[in-house]
Amino acid sequence: MAVNTEGQTMDPAWCATLAYDRCAPVFGTLLRYDTTNEQYIPGMAASFDSVDGKTWTLRLRPGVKFTDGTDFDAAAVAFNWERVKAPATLSPAARIAAQLSWKVVDPLTLEVTQENINFQLPRALTQGLSMIGSPTAITQLGKNFGNAPIGAGPFVLKKWTRNSQAEFTANANYWDPGLPYVDSFVLKVIGQDDQRLNALRTRQININWSLLSKDAKTIEAEGYTVHSLPLIGGTGLKFNFDDPDLKDPQLRLALQKTFDSAQINSALYPGDKPVDVFLYPGNPYRDDSRGKFPEQDLAGAQKLFDAYLAKTGKAGLTLRLTAYAGIPALDRVAQILQSQLQQIEGLEVGIEQMDNAMLQGKFRSGAYQLGLGATLSEQMDAIYEVFHSGGSANTTRYSNPKVDQALETSRTSNDPGVVTEAYKVVNGEISKDAPLRTWRYQTGYIYTPKNVKGLVIVGTYGAPGCSWIGHGSTNSTPGNTRRAPLCAAVGSDQRRPVE
Repeated sequence: MAVNTEGQTMDPAWCATLAYDRCAPVFGTLLRYDTTNEQYIPGMAASFDSVDGKTWTLRLRPGVKFTDGTDFDAAAVAFNWERVKAPATLSPAARIAAQLSWKVVDPLTLEVTQENINFQLPRALTQGLSMIGSPTAITQLGKNFGNAPIGAGPFVLKKWTRNSQAEFTANANYWDPGLPYVDSFVLKVIGQDDQRLNALRTRQININWSLLSKDAKTIEAEGYTVHSLPLIGGTGLKFNFDDPDLKDPQLRLALQKTFDSAQINSALYPGDKPVDVFLYPGNPYRDDSRGKFPEQDLAGAQKLFDAYLAKTGKAGLTLRLTAYAGIPALDRVAQILQSQLQQIEGLEVGIEQMDNAMLQGKFRSGAYQLGLGATLSEQMDAIYEVFHSGGSANTTRYSNPKVDQALETSRTSNDPGVVTEAYKVVNGEISKDAPLRTWRYQTGYIYTPKNVKGLVIVGTYGAPGCSWIGHGSTNSTPGNTRRAPLCAAVGSDQRRPVE
């Protein structure tokens, strides 16, 4: 399989959120989310249940071993979650873990208690708290564990060549009998969309990850299978609400009024419709009467900007747009955004580009002003971490009491009607405030030759993800089709480059 960016580490405390595609083969996930039936299903864990949404029981599968021979048990889960919670680990899921306490009931059972009711907690066990590493190996290897991970998933990391590929071999003692059926799996990093597409055509890869609808139409016409998953959110321009200049709402509104998503899509994503509201058309939680993105209005933008200069006593303003290096489409987007913003007289926008790891650090630390980013998921609950003022992925530092209250309601209520109303409020508010001003509605795609079977697409807010799929081997004979767990997913968050 090929994806477009490299991960920083395979430490599960980090990569369960931000490098799912690399780490799920090694660690598996405690739970999985079935997008077809919209329900959580067992993974490495047998079950995770609660009656009141506050006290949960995690039950593990018996007889599961890490690939170093040690037990995959409740104590191992507790050990890993303590690492996530520890400030020194710098885990993106630390804020989630901080709200939890747990105790080992027996070797296969963990009792988990939340500070507050949260009926959406199972989602954390599909991503941020989902991956469990060997405590023995973590203790022995220390910081190097992220380069030589030991899990209990279907594959073992054999070799990792940064910015090139990660090579995995089958875990002969995987808990699910008969899986995996393939001997090896390779995850390649190919940054350019056209190069990934050609790699698929020439069979250098069997699975291609993409977010480009134009390529989906092209490759489907050539006879390939296209799997799709509409995604909540999108790619866009993000604002740092803590920046000394951008914390001013009128200045942000001035910048937002220069935004022209139709121009971006026409140049780079022909056929994609411009975006006027955060959620895609037809989403059940979209209600345009609650709020829409600010409309383009250059005269209004100039008026607001001039008022900001007068208020602050500045003669002009220079802002910095932080973008990803090495992804041509996003290079072009950054240039278009720079041109749009600089239609305001007196405003200069410089572009700074850097690799993914550096950019993630910038976003997490808040050391940026404007940035290119995204939030993409198949589940609405993912936006809690992105837009709640205490969210673990809130790199814009956005804070809106109405959004906080509605997002909290979405977790504390088990009434679908109440949850729907809460999400409509959230969509309206984040559309009006535009902490992330997206330019197109995105669908995640997986392209495969016809012989690749049983694909399951997983939307993740941390990265392109992995799920267990069936793969008809190219050298199989009738009646002897082989199946295997492989990476196959789409999605990203505000810290990951997507196109």
